[in-house]
Amino acid sequence: MSATTNAGRRKFMMALTAGGAAAAAAALTGTPNAPLKAKAEKVAAVEKKGYQETAHVREYYRTARV
Repeated sequence: MSATTNAGRRKFMMALTAGGAAAAAAALTGTPNAPLKAKAEKVAAVEKKGYQETAHVREYYRTARV
């Protein structure tokens, strides 16, 4: 093979390795998922409240009776 082909292949392999290392580092740090986790915890906290019959709801039920 020519020197140009080998150099191009070497650059490609180095870029591939560097990209894989960067992806692994990002996966291990967990920073990309941190905002999603915080949002999921917030949604879970809201869902734990469940149905609450407030004064506003009771007033609606009172006025909606037939």
